[in-house]
Amino acid sequence: MSIELITFLMFGGFFVLLAIGVPLAWVTLALALGFALAIQSPSSAFMFITHRVWDLMSSFSLIAIPLFVFMANMLHYSNIADDLYDAVYKWMGPLRGGLAIATVAVCTVLAAMVGTVGAGTTIMGLVALPAMLKRGYNKTIALGSIVAGGTLGIMIPPSVMFILYGVTSGESIGKLFFGGVGPGLLLSGMYIAFIAIRSYLDPTVGPPLPKEERNLTFMQKVSLSKTLILPTVLIIGVLGSIYLGLATPGEAGGVGAMGAILCTAVRGRLTFKNLKQALYGSLKTVGLIMWIGFGAYAMVGVYTLAGGAEFISKWIVGLPFGPWGILIVIQLILIVLGMVLDVVGIVFLCVPIFLPVVKALGFDPLWFGILFNVNLQIAFLSPPFGYAMFYLKGVSPPEISMTDIYRCVWPFMGLQLLGLVLVMIFPQIAVWLPNNMIK
Repeated sequence: MSIELITFLMFGGFFVLLAIGVPLAWVTLALALGFALAIQSPSSAFMFITHRVWDLMSSFSLIAIPLFVFMANMLHYSNIADDLYDAVYKWMGPLRGGLAIATVAVCTVLAAMVGTVGAGTTIMGLVALPAMLKRGYNKTIALGSIVAGGTLGIMIPPSVMFILYGVTSGESIGKLFFGGVGPGLLLSGMYIAFIAIRSYLDPTVGPPLPKEERNLTFMQKVSLSKTLILPTVLIIGVLGSIYLGLATPGEAGGVGAMGAILCTAVRGRLTFKNLKQALYGSLKTVGLIMWIGFGAYAMVGVYTLAGGAEFISKWIVGLPFGPWGILIVIQLILIVLGMVLDVVGIVFLCVPIFLPVVKALGFDPLWFGILFNVNLQIAFLSPPFGYAMFYLKGVSPPEISMTDIYRCVWPFMGLQLLGLVLVMIFPQIAVWLPNNMIK
C-alpha cells in the first residue's frame, strides 16, 4: 500500500468518523489499530501500539498536568475569583467599559493561577456576566470579554497546553511557559484596549458604574486590594520557582496544588465535599486528556512507521512559497483544524508532523511552539466548535443564546489573529524572556 493511499484513507476516515459523531479518542485508536494491522503482523501491530501508549504514560513531564488541573479545580471551589473581581471592578468601574476591562484583567490573573481555559471562562461567566448584563453592557463586549479573557489560560503559564506541547515536542516546558508570557500579556492588553476604545466611542456599549456603586474612598479601594495577596503569592511561588531554576514544572505543580489547598483553607472553604469534587473534576479532565493522547500518539506513530511523516515533510517543504510562505500555510492549516478538532488532539496529531518541517526550514522550534499555542487560543473561539463558547453557554442565563455568543467572538478572534501576526513578525515578544531565564 503506497503512502499516498495510506494518507488519503487514514485522514479521510479520520474526518468521516468525526463527522458521524465518534469520539476523537476512539477514532484515533481505531485508525491506529486498523492501519497497524494493514502494514504489520497482528502481534507486531499490537506490540507497537502498546509501546506507543506506554511511551506517553511513562513521560515524567506529564505529572505536572494532574497537579495543575487539581490546582485549578481547588481554586474554583475557594471562590477567590469573586473577591478578586469585586476588588478590580471597584477600581475600574468608574471607567467606560470598566467592568469588561476588569473581567479581562481578572481572567489574566486567573490564567496565571489555573492554566486552563474552562476554569477561567466558567468562573467569570458566573461572576462577571450577571454584573455586566445588569448594568446594560452590550452583549458583544460582555460575552466577548469573558470568552476571550478565558482563553488566556492557554498562553499564560502554567498552561496545561504548553505541558502537552513540551511532552510531544521535547521542548523545555519551563521555556515554553515563559515564552507564553509576552504574547499572553500582549493579547490581554489588546483586548483591554479594544474594549476601552469601543466604550469611549459609544458610551452605551459599556457604561460606567452608577455613582452610588463607586462612591468609595481611596483607602477603601486599597483595603479591597488585599484580595490580591493570595493570588500574587501563589503565582510567584509557582512561576518564580521555575524561573529561578528551583523547581521543575512538575515540582512547581505540586507547590501550586498545595498552595491552592492552603488558599481554600484560609478562605474557610476547605471542606470534604469541595475537596472530593475538586479531585473528581481533576480525574475526569486528566482522563479525557490522556485517552485523546493515547489515540493520537498511536495514530501518529503508525503513520510515521508507514513513512507518512517523511512524506508530509517533503511535500510541505517542497511547496513553492519559501520558508515564510510555508510557515503561513502551516498556520492556516492549524486555524482550519481548530474549527473542527479538540485542541488536545491537534497537539498530539500535528506537532510530530509539523515540527520537523519547521526545523528543516531553519525556524526556532521554541518560537514555533508559542505560535502553535496562539493558534490553539484561536481554536477555542473558532465557530462552530470553539470550546470556550460552550463553556460560557453552560453558565449563561437563559436569555443568552448560542447565536449571541457566536456573534461576540469575531472582534476578539480578529485581535488574536493580529497577535499571531505580531509574534511572527517580532519573535522577541515570545523568546526574549525564556532566553534570559536563570539557568
